[in-house]
Amino acid sequence: MKSMFKFPKINKLDYDAGSDIMPAYAHDFGNYVARYGMGNFQIQVIMKLDGRIDFDKLSRAVRLSVDAEPVLGCRFVEHDPPYWKRLEDIDKTEFCSMEETTNVEEAVQRFLESRLDMDHDPMVKVKLIRSQEYDTIGIKLNHTCSDGAGTKEYIHLLAHIYSCIDCENGEYVPKPSVRSREDHERVLNALGIENPELDNSVVESPRTVWPFPWKSGGSKNVTPFVICRLPAGQLDILSRYAKERGATINDLIIAAIYRAMFKLSRPPYGIPMDIGLTVDLRRYLPDNKAQAIRNFSGGVILRVPRIHGESFEGTLSRVVSVMNRKKNANPGYECASGAERAEIFIFHQFLAFSRFVSKISEILSQTSIFCSPGLSNVGLISKSLIKFGEHEVTDAYIIPPVIRAPGLMIVASSYNGILTLATGYYKGSINRKFLEKLLNKMKSELMEGCKQ
Repeated sequence: MKSMFKFPKINKLDYDAGSDIMPAYAHDFGNYVARYGMGNFQIQVIMKLDGRIDFDKLSRAVRLSVDAEPVLGCRFVEHDPPYWKRLEDIDKTEFCSMEETTNVEEAVQRFLESRLDMDHDPMVKVKLIRSQEYDTIGIKLNHTCSDGAGTKEYIHLLAHIYSCIDCENGEYVPKPSVRSREDHERVLNALGIENPELDNSVVESPRTVWPFPWKSGGSKNVTPFVICRLPAGQLDILSRYAKERGATINDLIIAAIYRAMFKLSRPPYGIPMDIGLTVDLRRYLPDNKAQAIRNFSGGVILRVPRIHGESFEGTLSRVVSVMNRKKNANPGYECASGAERAEIFIFHQFLAFSRFVSKISEILSQTSIFCSPGLSNVGLISKSLIKFGEHEVTDAYIIPPVIRAPGLMIVASSYNGILTLATGYYKGSINRKFLEKLLNKMKSELMEGCKQ
């Protein structure tokens, strides 16, 4: 049913939960503008099951998930301010599809390289890839409405709804979440930000870049991925190694990416080199959980210099020191306050500026010889095995959005004792073997450097 609401302005604080519109926030439209050439704006998940599930029940579960999380059943509207609008033909929208195959690996690759249509596709699309022995579920989430932590929430939501349908013979009706400003306000209070619109802090910018062998040209549409996985049991070894040294798994991964970049990129010794790190702002919320699936991430810049002949443990010690200083300084403060200030800007001016930046980025990507790397460790996808009814997910990993050169995003995720590193690139922008070498070098640093 269409809403009769005539949209002049959406109140920043509230909206009618029964309406087919809801406010968009700065974290949303900050990711939305990636559609204009800065990246491919989609987060993806691959999950392998121990058997075959019911496709009709999965389709029903996906459809109900966009009622449970209403933003997933919306489109982003460019307005001042921007807002979310419920899809008018939602019951005719294909959220879930199935492909039968004798080659699962090729089918997964095709799914990962297929694109979300920013203007016509919904915020979430799910594909069941069926082989003779087992099913694989692929999920695409639009980064405009969700970050990595939100993606993990969606995985659990979908599994929960499917399991409820399976138990209740399809009678399950989920309770919709409410996307409000309450999460924002709680983070501001936790960080002690009283007047965000007057706060003079700014998002920290990189000071250094890494030499990197980008190639001129590159497709605007084809985005292959490189995936590297540590063997089963290695995560337990890393956990013990980190605990003995007062570090975290995240610290180990940061040390590994620094050491891999030092060896492949060879920056000058003694110069602090920048790597961006994603920070989940849910860390400041009760139970580390937001009210609804959303973008709620910030970032910090780490600076660690290259030192000749240093051991893995030596690099790790310096990373732990840097990370402890960041943690003590409330990481994400600048992003939280900056996002609040961004919402007072005229959106169409923000959009015009973003288009300009993306055009410059596209030009630079054709001639770039340097890189600005970023790391997002989304951590454990689940502490226990995820279940779709009676069937368990035996393997799962997350694939990051692809960022145009000179940006490079590497995502780490863990499930069922296996750590996965993944990155994507625009086809033709770099030799794939170099990225494979980079991720494999991170893997070897973690395995060789953390031996007991």
